[in-house]
Amino acid sequence: MAVAQARVSTREVVLAAVGLFTEYGFERTTMDGIATATGVSRRSLFRRFGSKEDILFSEHDELFTTVARYLDASPDDPLTAVHSAARMVFQGYLRDPEITLPRYRLVRAHPRLRDREVAMTARYQSAFSHYLTERSGAGLSLASGVVAASVIAAHNHVLRSWLRDPGEEEEAVWARFDDAMAYVSTAARPLLEPGSGARPGRVLVALYPSDADNDEVLRRIGSALEPDAF
Repeated sequence: MAVAQARVSTREVVLAAVGLFTEYGFERTTMDGIATATGVSRRSLFRRFGSKEDILFSEHDELFTTVARYLDASPDDPLTAVHSAARMVFQGYLRDPEITLPRYRLVRAHPRLRDREVAMTARYQSAFSHYLTERSGAGLSLASGVVAASVIAAHNHVLRSWLRDPGEEEEAVWARFDDAMAYVSTAARPLLEPGSGARPGRVLVALYPSDADNDEVLRRIGSALEPDAF
C-alpha cells in the first residue's frame, strides 16, 4: 500500500527555492530542481504554486488574504485598522529574514521580480484605499487613496532601511515603524474625518453701553475671552 506523502509547508518550499535561486541563479533554477529539493512531486508543485515567481512570493499571497480578512472583521476605526494591517505586513517581512533578505537581493537583480513586487504593493494599496473609502464614506475616495498611498510609503521607507541594515535591533525597527505610522496618522486623520483636526469655531459676543469708553470695551472683551466664559 502506498504511503501518503507528508505535505511540505509553504515556508519550506520557499526557503528551499530561495536557496537554489541564490546558489544557482533565478533563471537557471528549474521547477524540477525545486521539486527535488523539497521532495514534492513536480505535478504537485505546479498545482500548488504555478511558477517560480509564485513560489518566491507565495507567503505574501497568503498574508494578503489574512490581512483582507482582518480588515473585514476589525472593530477599530478605519485608520487604526489600516495601520494595524500595515503592521501585519511589516511583521511578515521582519519575522523571517532567511527568506526576506535573499528575496530582496533577488528582486533588485531581476526586473521581472521587481514588477511582481510592485504589483503586490499596488494590491495592498488598492485594498487599503477601498477599505478606507467603504468605511469613511464614498465622498472621501480621493482622501482614502492619498492616505493608503501614504501608509504604503511609510511602511516601505522603514522596510528598506531595515533591509539595508538587518542587524539593527528589532525594538528599534518597530519604534521607527510606529513613529512613521504616527506621522501618517497626524496628517491623515483630518482628511478622513473632516473637522477632527480643527478646533471648533468660537463666536465672541461682548455687550457694552454705547457711551462706554475704550477701556470699558477692552475690559468686557477680555472678560469674554476668559476660559470660564465658555
